Amino acid sequence: MEIKRSVCTIEKQFFEFAHAHIRPLTGLGTLTVFPEALWEKMGAQNLLNPVLFKGKGLAANSCLAITRAGRALVHGGGNLGMALSWMVHHLAARSLSFSGDATDGQKLQAVPGPLGSAIAKGKATVSFAVSEPGAGAHPKYMAATATQSKAGYVLNGEKIYLTNGPIAHAFVVIAVTGVDEGGKKLFSAFLVPKASRGLTVLPPMEIGFFNPSPHGSICMKECRVPDKALLGRKDHAHKDRVLAFRQIEDAAMTGPVTGAMAFLLEALARKMANQATTADGDVKRLGGLAVMMETAELLSCTAAAGVDDRAFDSGPQALLLAFKNIVREFVAAIGELMDNPSMTLPDPCGILIHDLTSSARIGASISQIQQVKLGRTILKKYL
Repeated sequence: MEIKRSVCTIEKQFFEFAHAHIRPLTGLGTLTVFPEALWEKMGAQNLLNPVLFKGKGLAANSCLAITRAGRALVHGGGNLGMALSWMVHHLAARSLSFSGDATDGQKLQAVPGPLGSAIAKGKATVSFAVSEPGAGAHPKYMAATATQSKAGYVLNGEKIYLTNGPIAHAFVVIAVTGVDEGGKKLFSAFLVPKASRGLTVLPPMEIGFFNPSPHGSICMKECRVPDKALLGRKDHAHKDRVLAFRQIEDAAMTGPVTGAMAFLLEALARKMANQATTADGDVKRLGGLAVMMETAELLSCTAAAGVDDRAFDSGPQALLLAFKNIVREFVAAIGELMDNPSMTLPDPCGILIHDLTSSARIGASISQIQQVKLGRTILKKYL
């Protein structure tokens, strides 16, 4: 599997924007109010256009291009939150513009109509609404429903932890629309405008990391949408959209994370270079951090390129588990170095470390579950 290197020009564009417009914003990682002016600048420079990525290996459906652009945003700007909101903006727009299903091959085109035009200019965004209170994104426990009516569908239920939810102009809502012969729930996807009657956007949620990326919830009570609000195949949204979204989201998020690792490594190297003396042990630790970062980057590129090339039967799960382990080791090693008062790093390094540590802590239990599933899959081959 060849890893396409043609993303270098797109990386340069995003790095330069981040260095000029994100890096100078002191305290950006502590903001709990989304910086709309910065978002407008991203839109003005065409960074929010879902069909931005062009050329070989840079189609808008390229996970690798999104991954590497996200890396450049954080490497240049030193903030994970803006990269997360940017990434989800693109992935949610992608979820609107599939032609075909997950097995046919997903062709990404421009989102049609006024919403598509607004999304491309950064004047609107869409939030992907799956998780629910007490259920997360587990299909067995999700309870939001969409009931067919004469005029379309009636939606009821609540969705939580929606990235970009507070600033979204519309939501891709995943709801139960039936049950199969085996008793398993069937899901469909609906495009629900923020202004829909019966939909309430709840106050923003504070998740404690990845600021200033906004998160929120919505509540639907007898929320009526027309037939045309149905996206794709009825009753097939879990496979066609939820699993597809999750796979590319997991792979693409490795980009911003490796960007944070690169930012921290460079800050640490500058600190050491400006000291009168540096202990050999610290130099060795710096080299170890470089090894971990470069290994993480290789895993990131391979996972993203594999998603593009459909190189995995069930997604790049093993690569992503290895990636998460390396990130945890990287953060722990940086923490050991920074225990030395002379190694204190300037802002926003502390916020980046906090964000990486917090997200890794939450992801650790999920990683353990995934490892058990992977182990059971292997055992089945020998039973």
